[in-house]
Amino acid sequence: MTAAIVATVAAVSLTPPAIAAGAPANSTVRYVALGDSRAAGPSLDRIADTNGCKRSDLGYPNLVARGVNAAGFLNLSCSGARTENVTNTPQQTSTGAVPPQIDRMPSDTTLVTLSIGGNDIRWPKLISQCYANGPGGDAGCRTNPAFTRDAVSALAAVGPKVWSTLTAIRVKAPFARIILVGHGGIVGDHGCWPNLPISDADAIWAKGFFAMFNGVLAIAAATSGAEFVDVAAGAQGHDACAAPDQRWFEGRQARPSTSPLHPNTAGMAHMARQVLAKVHH
Repeated sequence: MTAAIVATVAAVSLTPPAIAAGAPANSTVRYVALGDSRAAGPSLDRIADTNGCKRSDLGYPNLVARGVNAAGFLNLSCSGARTENVTNTPQQTSTGAVPPQIDRMPSDTTLVTLSIGGNDIRWPKLISQCYANGPGGDAGCRTNPAFTRDAVSALAAVGPKVWSTLTAIRVKAPFARIILVGHGGIVGDHGCWPNLPISDADAIWAKGFFAMFNGVLAIAAATSGAEFVDVAAGAQGHDACAAPDQRWFEGRQARPSTSPLHPNTAGMAHMARQVLAKVHH
């Protein structure tokens, strides 16, 4: 199944777009953050409650901007965004329509981060089919052929969309270093009722699903001239079933100043560290 996904992405990902000659030689960082709620950080602070995109100052983009001493910083991420909302389709929010994100991205941007794809595959709805009906239950989604077929099909479909998004970013900002930020971290090797009501066996399958998702994203990045950051790496033991003081990713029952199935402030700090390690490498 993984080979089929790789083949689908590779069929679309023909040639990395060329970086334009004559890129600026100075080291000034002009950083733009694009993407969905994993960048926006809904519910993390009061600022997130005041805009339709639920964009917080505590999301990883703000931490990255400080970490690179950005001379210019624009956070255009928006909760609920899909690939088309980054490139060519306005996004409807509670405070009105938001233009496609790259429309506001300056062409002289030198660093771009992108978190995208989760809303395209609607992963929370997908994984919810693994939820058990009660403590100790087992939905057995891992052995359901129709479910696993739908999951693999979703991954195969999203790869070309992410590749096209990265290509559009390259066209708009030809001198930018583009970093695609991965998914995962919420599901570990175990479930926990009721925060992540999934059997241990299905949890291992779901963790593998996110690994496959990251594989698709990594291919899209590599074949479009971008770079990939795996935020699931280094997050072991900090999933939604970890002790509250060790939890970086929330489950279905989010605590105050967090959103269900999203990184909390500790998770955002981890994601920023992973991005900065890539930037400074």
